[in-house]
Amino acid sequence: MSTRARRLSMSILVLIVLVSIYLFVHSSFFNINKIYVTGLKAITADEVTALAGIKTGTNIFEINRDVCAGAIKIHPMVKQATIVRHYPRTIEIRIAERKMWAVIPYPEGYACVDNQGVCLDRVKSIDITKYPLITLDKLPARINLGQPVNADAVHMIKKIYDALGENSNQISEFHYLNEDEGIIIYTIAGTQVKFGNLDRLDEKIKFFPQIFNLEKDLQTKEHEVLQYVDLRYKGEPVIKTR
Repeated sequence: MSTRARRLSMSILVLIVLVSIYLFVHSSFFNINKIYVTGLKAITADEVTALAGIKTGTNIFEINRDVCAGAIKIHPMVKQATIVRHYPRTIEIRIAERKMWAVIPYPEGYACVDNQGVCLDRVKSIDITKYPLITLDKLPARINLGQPVNADAVHMIKKIYDALGENSNQISEFHYLNEDEGIIIYTIAGTQVKFGNLDRLDEKIKFFPQIFNLEKDLQTKEHEVLQYVDLRYKGEPVIKTR
């Protein structure tokens, strides 16, 4: 057999193999017969699969995983969605849910937000002692489910809250100043702590045990109450009593 004939035979063989692979990949052997969802607590598998738009009987290779995951993330409780193919006929949808972290009061009630400021729910009333309470100088005109409510403010407050550790249970409110992009913290005893921004975070946090001790000391003195502590400037804090 000539070299040309051998090349032609090889080309035909490769073409037959490729066509066979194509037909096999697109055959009913790879039609999805099982879809399951993992990582759920607050939402249902039916909600997730409906948003994904994946149906049994569809060829597993025809699923656009990025498009399906993006559709699922429309749900306000979904932080991350991943579509995993388990060959030959199973689809797994892995969900990372958002978790409520703080509450933000607004005229009609409270916005429940996660640690990225995304609004998960709107409620008329809630036990605000169970979550950090965040107030804002300026609220958005409308608070929509699945949309962030001043993500920058929540990011700053989350860092402060985490740095406070166990001392966070002595805080009643975190107030964000929109124009200054700074934070005012109110203790349970009513002291206003002018925290400012995240500059010198560790240095500022170290003063909080002293603030709480000073509050206790002043409680024994009927004529003095700690009004505010200013931590915005380097050095010893400015303390005012009344």
